[in-house]
Amino acid sequence: MNRVWIFSALSAASAFFLSCILSPLVSGAAKKRGIVSDPGKVRFYTSQTPLLGHLVLFFSFFSLLAGAFAFGLFSDDFIYTLSDLQRITTGIFFASLFLAISATYSDVRNESGDFEWLYIIGSAFLIYFFDIRFIVLKIPGMGDINLYIWGLPLLVVWILLIVSIIELLDFFEGLASCVVAVVSVVYFYLHASAGKGELFVPFFFATLGGAAAGLVPHQLFRRKILYGKAGNKLVGFLFAAGTVISHRKETTGQFLIFPIAVILFFIVAVNYLFLERQLRPLVGPVEKEKKK
Repeated sequence: MNRVWIFSALSAASAFFLSCILSPLVSGAAKKRGIVSDPGKVRFYTSQTPLLGHLVLFFSFFSLLAGAFAFGLFSDDFIYTLSDLQRITTGIFFASLFLAISATYSDVRNESGDFEWLYIIGSAFLIYFFDIRFIVLKIPGMGDINLYIWGLPLLVVWILLIVSIIELLDFFEGLASCVVAVVSVVYFYLHASAGKGELFVPFFFATLGGAAAGLVPHQLFRRKILYGKAGNKLVGFLFAAGTVISHRKETTGQFLIFPIAVILFFIVAVNYLFLERQLRPLVGPVEKEKKK
């Protein structure tokens, strides 16, 4: 029990500091090369801000995960064997690497990143064949329902749902990182306190939460780096993959926690977006009148 909390806390702290260190470096490189958000192409952006924030999260997260495997931190884990964990991690890594490369290419080329949705679907198919899938759906009052082949379309829809929400939240410069960090902590706590002795899933969410939290000061306060329209899909994909892994071992209560959180955050985000777009246009004319 203590082993789970200690290793997860150390990984989260390490991912946080690594993310904090990489953020200004990546931001400076992106700004120097002109890899910045374009308000003309994506109307949600209000200024030119360095992109490539997804690379910070990618390296911070997977470097800690790779280190854990290298030092033999993981072993047979609850219903997963060590070979299962290695296969799962390999599938997530290659799918995420593909998304990271495609998102970076889109940012460098200053493209809108619309094809990233096709890449997300392709990545969902990829992790399905690495055994990252929904197998049984637990519904209150109905018991367990074996999904069989229907687990694949459910996986695709689930990932697209989470990615869509993360993309919307990312337009508020830092809100996506805050949400991922907070909900990851919730998932970590649910698994770490379950008393089942598992390490991989708590470690996964603690590391992801730490990596996302490390970007918050550079997004929410300093506003010097963004995930970008294509890069934020990688963030959503990583979190979605983690929820699928955790769902295979948990009860309906945990499976429902993210949809409820998503709905609440969606309502808050939509209202914030409406108010921001209604009030911001008034700032310019008011300031002009004062100058006159």
